[in-house]
Amino acid sequence: MDQFPNGALASPTKARQAAIQAKDWAYVNSWLSRHYAPKTVPPFERNEDTLRVLLALAAASDAADEEAELQHHAREGILDVCRTRNASDANDAHCRQKHEILDEFEMGLDGTSRSNLEDLAGTAFVLGQCSNPTLQSLSQSVVELTVEEFDMQNQLAKVHALHQHLQRELEQLELDLRELRSNPSYETPSEIQSSTSEWVRSTKILSAKVGEYQDRIALLERNQLNGPTIEEVMMEEQKVVRLRDDVRCLESHVRAFHDLPVDVTGAHAHYREMEKKLKNLRRQRDAMLDSSTDHQ
Repeated sequence: MDQFPNGALASPTKARQAAIQAKDWAYVNSWLSRHYAPKTVPPFERNEDTLRVLLALAAASDAADEEAELQHHAREGILDVCRTRNASDANDAHCRQKHEILDEFEMGLDGTSRSNLEDLAGTAFVLGQCSNPTLQSLSQSVVELTVEEFDMQNQLAKVHALHQHLQRELEQLELDLRELRSNPSYETPSEIQSSTSEWVRSTKILSAKVGEYQDRIALLERNQLNGPTIEEVMMEEQKVVRLRDDVRCLESHVRAFHDLPVDVTGAHAHYREMEKKLKNLRRQRDAMLDSSTDHQ
């Protein structure tokens, strides 16, 4: 059976955690190698806290690099557009005249007017109204920006509340984790390995027994198909009960003729004799009844 170095039994959960941790360390090592290249990465203590900090640092660094790259590409794109526009304007007489008029107008402004114009231009640029800005479009953009700001503040408040809730949950989970690691009642029993081995052996034995019992059940079911069914047995039992009652009735009739002779002539003679006795008994009964009536 597979084991971890600390002697604990392997489990799918621990194996999955180990795979995730190995993947995180591979990401951190790759990031450190890029930043220390061509030098080697200096040795450091490798534990869960170090891994957590390095993961956060690497993620922040990669995000900053991506943002810087995006800004660089955007800046290059803007410069290319400006160069193209300046080149086209230099060849257009109307554009040159327009620029000259704008330069003269700008030179005629005082400091306050220049500052106000720059603020207005900056506002139009921020609001995305650079092509043909008007007071109405600028005011509409300001209102929309205010609404977006309000929505963003609400979302930020919700995110902040969620972050605080998750932070509390994380702290509670860390407390529970420390409790699980420090409480002796949660430690793996020392005899768990031997018990597990015994359970595995018992499982194999029971599995073999289950197969044997299943074969026996199948054999019994096949044999049962060749014999009578339960309904047939019950019907036969009822027939036997009726036959037993008939036999008892016949036995009572036979016992009534038990004292008769075996031959027919003797039986007739015995019958006539018994009939005479019956008649005598009847006459005696009648005489006794008559005498009792006379006395009354």
